[in-house]
Amino acid sequence: MRRFIIASLICSIVASGVSASAQPAPQNSDAAAQIPAAAQALINRYKMHPVPVEGGWFSQLQRTTETIAGSALPARYDGVTHPLSTAILFVETRRDFSALHSLKTAEIWHFYAGDPVHLLLLHPNGQGESITLDKDHPAYVVPEGVWQGSAPAGPSGWSYVGTTMAPGFIPEDFQLGERNALSERYPAFRKQISALTRVKDKVQ
Repeated sequence: MRRFIIASLICSIVASGVSASAQPAPQNSDAAAQIPAAAQALINRYKMHPVPVEGGWFSQLQRTTETIAGSALPARYDGVTHPLSTAILFVETRRDFSALHSLKTAEIWHFYAGDPVHLLLLHPNGQGESITLDKDHPAYVVPEGVWQGSAPAGPSGWSYVGTTMAPGFIPEDFQLGERNALSERYPAFRKQISALTRVKDKVQ
């Protein structure tokens, strides 16, 4: 049930990307008050909205109306139809970081402005690594099935990036990482995992 609710929340935001862009982003909330001014300017300019569960702020840059039948996709997609591709603009701050999660599709990151982005990647084979996105290293492909989380790494406290996926994102492809489970599997990265998760494992 929890995963269904999460998926529904993400779906409602993503599916309304075009119509929602006509509405101004929140400016008077406590969250907005803690966002650096330069990041808030980007959020306002691109009419961004909070990303449910994961964190950060986004606006839908592209979501194709053309789709790929689930039967034509690899088995990991469970026969579910997907858009050909999706692309978003994304702002994250120290507070509104991207929590650890995994996706069924490789995600291409593009760096635009602000602090360098620290990406923690935890691979299915038990290995982990840290990647930095900045003006000298402006793009990186996170493979499918890899746990990924990110946050700004610099004095400004915000980063502005974009991501693209093909086939495109749907909520069913998203899995949120759980702090205790990931820490047990990747003990060498326990401190970073704690910093890039907001909640411990759900109570059974």
